[in-house]
Amino acid sequence: MVNKKRVGMMVAVTLLTGVLLFCSVFFLVRRANREITQRSFDELATATRQIAKDLADAANADQTILSAMAELIAGHDERDNDAVLRIMKSFSLSETFVSTVALLRPDGTLLLTDGTRYDVSDTFDFETEAARGAYISDRVTSYFAPEKLVVRNVVPVVRDGETIAILYGVVLLQELSRNYQIDLYNGNAFLLLVDGNNGDILLDTWHDSLGNISELRGRKMLKEGLHLRGGDEKIPNGIGGDMCTVSRSTGLTVYLHYEPVGINNWSVVLGVSEAEALAGTRSVVQTLSMMAIIVTALLLSYLGFMVWYLASARRGVYRMSITDQGTGLMNRVAYEKCLRKSDQRVIAPAACIYIDANGLHEINNECGHEAGDQLLRAVAERLREQFPRDDLYRVGGDEFVVFSKADAAVCEARMQAVSSALAAQDYSISYGIAAQRVSAGLRDLVREADENMLKNKRSYYAEHDRRRPR
Repeated sequence: MVNKKRVGMMVAVTLLTGVLLFCSVFFLVRRANREITQRSFDELATATRQIAKDLADAANADQTILSAMAELIAGHDERDNDAVLRIMKSFSLSETFVSTVALLRPDGTLLLTDGTRYDVSDTFDFETEAARGAYISDRVTSYFAPEKLVVRNVVPVVRDGETIAILYGVVLLQELSRNYQIDLYNGNAFLLLVDGNNGDILLDTWHDSLGNISELRGRKMLKEGLHLRGGDEKIPNGIGGDMCTVSRSTGLTVYLHYEPVGINNWSVVLGVSEAEALAGTRSVVQTLSMMAIIVTALLLSYLGFMVWYLASARRGVYRMSITDQGTGLMNRVAYEKCLRKSDQRVIAPAACIYIDANGLHEINNECGHEAGDQLLRAVAERLREQFPRDDLYRVGGDEFVVFSKADAAVCEARMQAVSSALAAQDYSISYGIAAQRVSAGLRDLVREADENMLKNKRSYYAEHDRRRPR
């Protein structure tokens, strides 16, 4: 009897031990599955936040480029179509989301980069647009092709505190969806960009058309707490979260995470199949380490590229602002800056050459301004043959200035060479040279050289008698 009791107790203990072991394994497996699932969602959330940041950075970079373009336009006569078009075409948009740029003027005309103009006063109210300042629009239909959906990156052109025109950087959303590349999860992830105010989808690498996030409501939702209802409440309020659904087309379980972008009320939704999401949990330490290295390298590469790109764009804009477009020499802005810098310096030695192109007024009147421009370009080219480009300035319609450290004899010899070369082209110049061993600034040298040039010019016109001496 005792033996039976002992046997029964041993069986009971064995069964209990087996049940406990089974429950422990079942509990640990469930816990491991939850941890793996949560880690997958954590990884998905990390990737989503990075993409949201990248999208915001890219949009801000686009606005930076448009702002630089607006500053250049503000420095010119905005009614001069040729000048405005040159500025609009001088910026490369290949590394931006922007497909094309347009300029809205107060009279309601819209100027495109191909030179065409449209009256859009019935669609765009200039005063209303100007009052909004710089902004990024939500999804709207294209003015020129209603079947296309666009987002407009808007920057005002401001001069003396007044908006004189408005730049539109147009992003074609269908084209952006087709071309946007995601390398995450072996290239099997998809991306949605959603307007939280109305659910409109602005970017979709999952489907062929841009719909509305509400279309997901008819799908089967899985995993407790990971349902669309939470997304319905969180996305409009700019809150991040997770969803889990079943694809209608493939029947695969799909993990999604959404995060606000920081632009308007937009949220980015990143999705991937459950199989792809869980594949990254094998060899967790190695995988996480590799992901950290790859993400860091990509981020550093991206930041390095953006720094280089913006620095290059800034250098290009600055170079354009100090370059005379007609001759390629430094312009009046650069000349005045050079004089201001010289005011606080002692220069030794210092020389200034003041040059005037003879007969420009007559050539313009008799042969047209193109012939006058040829004269100015010829003078600039001959000067570049004798002096460094950074020492040459076009300071007026027909006036040039050269700053040099050579002595007066060397300057005279070089200017004789310039004058002879121009004479061979049937052109003439008057020039004056002023040189000092030590000069406190350059302004006195400029005045002296200008006076010497005027003496030579009077002599020239006294001899040629084509107009009264100046």
